[in-house]
Parts: sequence; structure tokens; C-alpha cells
Amino acid sequence: MHNKWWLVVSKKEMTRLWIDGKMVPVTMVAVLPQKIVRYKTVEKDGYQAAVIGVDEVETNKEKWQKLAYDMQVEFDVDDAYAAAHEAGSVLDLDSMDGVQLVEVKWTTKGKWYQWAMKRFHLQWGPETHGSKFHRHIGSMGNRKPRRTMKNHPHAWHMWDESITLKHVQIIDSMKRDNEQLLLVKWSLPGARNGKLKFIIE
Repeated sequence: MHNKWWLVVSKKEMTRLWIDGKMVPVTMVAVLPQKIVRYKTVEKDGYQAAVIGVDEVETNKEKWQKLAYDMQVEFDVDDAYAAAHEAGSVLDLDSMDGVQLVEVKWTTKGKWYQWAMKRFHLQWGPETHGSKFHRHIGSMGNRKPRRTMKNHPHAWHMWDESITLKHVQIIDSMKRDNEQLLLVKWSLPGARNGKLKFIIE
């Protein structure tokens, strides 16, 4: 079993701080309101995990609508974590005490299916004197076998991939205007107000 747990944050802005006589860029993120909704068990679901609900959404209780969340994530847990954190426990800035390094997980922006020119940043061919190779990617294989060879640039789905950034250092934490903020060293990917997942061990 994994002993890692997740915390969903929102990217706010970048700034700079003096650290050991040097100007170091930092990224400010806000810890979103989240709690453990329920646990998945081996007997019922086939594996053990904690389901986290992020940003509770208001629903019409007169129409018997169930509790909804803007985002739900889950991570593997062991029996010790499930015993220490009951369903309904809130994950906030206080749970980050003593944490200095985290892993950042995010999904890159999807660009659907793209031609190799954009996907691999290839150069354009000649555009004058009757050239027919403006956006051609060049040789794709031999005459035999009659198929394109592997490891050549081809058109395919671009980005929309899950990527993990390891050993991200936390500089400081603070509370401001009902927000729980974390200062992380260097830059983090994603747009402003984009959601990132911190993996804490």
C-alpha cells in the first residue's frame, strides 16, 4: 500500500522572495476546501482508496439532490491512514505541518489530434519554384515493407497527458482573507486558478 496522500490546490500567482541573500522566484497556491467523502474497500470495490471531494457545490435539497463537488479525486491508502482519518475529515493547511517536499501532478492542456509539423515543431519546406513539400515531414520508410517505420514523426493526439514534478520545495505557508496559501519554490505549471494535485508522503 502507498503511504502518500493528496491535496488539491489552485495556482494563484508568482512573486519573488529574498532567501539566503538571493532573489528566488516562488509560486503562490491556495489550498481548496476539501474533505474525505468516503473510503473504497477491497471487499466492495476491489481496492482500498480515499475519495476526496473538492469545492462543495450547492444543490437543491427540496428536489432531493445529493451532495455534489466540483472535483473528486482518489488515492490509495493503507489501514493506518484510514484509521487516523475518518470519512468527513477536512484536509487543510494544518495537515501540511512539517511537510517540506511534495510532488506536483497535473494534466497538460489537450490539443487534440495534430499534424507532425505542430506536434514535433518541424520546419517548413520550400514554398516557391513549384515545391510540393511545404508541410511534408520527409522520408517515412523504405519501399519494402509497405508501411511507415517506427520512431518517425507522425500525426497523433497531442498533450492531455498526466505529468508529475518531483521534489518541489515548500518555502512558507500563511492564511490571508479566509484563504490558506502555500509558497512553493520556483514555478509551477498551469494557468492562473488552475487546479494542481500535491502528493505528500
